[in-house]
Amino acid sequence: MRNAQNWILRRQVPAALVRECASHGLNPVLAQVLCARRMDSPAKIHAFLSGEEHDLGDPLDMADMQQAIERTRRALLSGEQIAVYGDFDVDGVTSTALLVSLLRGLGGNAMPYIPDRFEEGYGLNIDALDGIRAEGVSLCIAVDCGVRSYDEVAHAQAHGLDMIIVDHHTAPTELPPAVAVVDPKRPDSDYAFAELAGVGVTYQLCRALCAAMDDSERGRQMARRMEDYLDLVALGTVADIVPLENENRALTRWGLNRLRSSPRPGLLALMEQARVQPATVGSIDVAFRLAPRLNAAGRLEHATISYELLMAEDLGQARALAEALGRTNQERQSLLEEQVAMAMADLAREPLEPLLIIQGPDYHEGIVGLIASRLREAFYRPTLVLRADAETARGSARSVDGFHITEALDSCRDLLIRYGGHAQAAGFTLASDRLPEFRRRLLDYAGEHLDQTALTPRLLVDAIVPLGVLTPDVVKALSMLEPFGRSNPEPLLASLGAQIRNINAVGQDGKHLRLNVCQANRSLPCIAFRQGALLDQYRAGDRIDLVYRPSMNHWQGRSTLQLVVEAIRPARN
Repeated sequence: MRNAQNWILRRQVPAALVRECASHGLNPVLAQVLCARRMDSPAKIHAFLSGEEHDLGDPLDMADMQQAIERTRRALLSGEQIAVYGDFDVDGVTSTALLVSLLRGLGGNAMPYIPDRFEEGYGLNIDALDGIRAEGVSLCIAVDCGVRSYDEVAHAQAHGLDMIIVDHHTAPTELPPAVAVVDPKRPDSDYAFAELAGVGVTYQLCRALCAAMDDSERGRQMARRMEDYLDLVALGTVADIVPLENENRALTRWGLNRLRSSPRPGLLALMEQARVQPATVGSIDVAFRLAPRLNAAGRLEHATISYELLMAEDLGQARALAEALGRTNQERQSLLEEQVAMAMADLAREPLEPLLIIQGPDYHEGIVGLIASRLREAFYRPTLVLRADAETARGSARSVDGFHITEALDSCRDLLIRYGGHAQAAGFTLASDRLPEFRRRLLDYAGEHLDQTALTPRLLVDAIVPLGVLTPDVVKALSMLEPFGRSNPEPLLASLGAQIRNINAVGQDGKHLRLNVCQANRSLPCIAFRQGALLDQYRAGDRIDLVYRPSMNHWQGRSTLQLVVEAIRPARN
């Protein structure tokens, strides 16, 4: 099912303004989209399309960055063993690969540590830190995790393991007692852009470290090589669904260019496996083809295989790892479909609450976040999915615009063993016997803080156009807005009063909808993913309004224009 949607035109743009922008050589549809997004002057348009609108800030503007650099530099110069402790998602694995590579390039003795999702859970844990210390490590740098791990950091520091936290998640009031806590979301940080991904913060740490070691040949050499790591930064940034604006947009553009021109063996093998052309790889390919494969290992097995792929120097080895990831991702896809169906059945037994909490021993811990995302998409409500056994419940949450899920978890912090996240996504762990109180308090919190209007999804339409203006040139022009992601989504266009020529369900169990629509003698094929149920509501000859993304469908050597439909409704005029 899908919630009823409010279709909202981003901006009613005067035709004269569109003509003025188009007069500078822009495709008229692209000009409409740019104006709808408030880029309606030649200067703004040039800056956005050229990627010149933002550069990176000074890493030293981040609170504690200087302390982090000084301690790491001392460890490098004295030959200390350094551990890089990362998360098991793409952001964490790319952060780990980036920092380990940089430290080794600077002559350091660096080892990676990525926890096991099922044995150790998210974030820092005391047993792992004790094990790292026992191996002779005296400095541990946590990337993409740790900002809420007060007890674990205090334990490590008390037992002779210095900790540096390099994170981007929402910072608590009381920071862990590390040597340094680098997080642009700290209230006392002077860094202008707070929305970097974990790998973006790690990249800034690496830049600052190279600058601090520019008195050595290794330092100068690694400073010149920093561009080599931008592919990792783009992967982690897109995969973590941070806003693709400001510095994130710049980092992703640079990283995609690196990925197209000089992919490392592991990513070349991964693109081969995912049937992505390196020369044209874009943010959508990263989000829906590459990142899911890299994430699959950490969801079902262990993220070490993804780390090894990123670090691979031999293409043959990389291809074997990429094939393994491909198989694991197929298993993940099948399991997800089964478990979403199970969750839907669970929800059908009770009236829908404004905030959904689904729990049970049979949910797979590695994909609870994906299940929550699918349910949030279907019901447009904040959703928490937990795998709960007799002792422990581990879950993941996804939220809607206007409801900060990590702040909601803050209200239950005394019930939680650990938690962390952003406004729209979070992970958490608690004892199973606390679940009834956890559910009650979260629902009470939602009752006070969740505006009911937030439960109706808003579909922001960039422009209303007739089908007759759509051509492959329009698709090419709109691609100039890349990279796409949160805060810079793919343009959504609407056409009103089109007629269905034919319609049928396709895919396994008729999950998708394929149709052909026409307007003023122009006919175009459409695909509506996961909307097969609409077949019961429409038939050939019906007049409809539709919202879609124009795209090129490449099949058997041919490229044809196709509309990827986001929403359909009966025509209103």
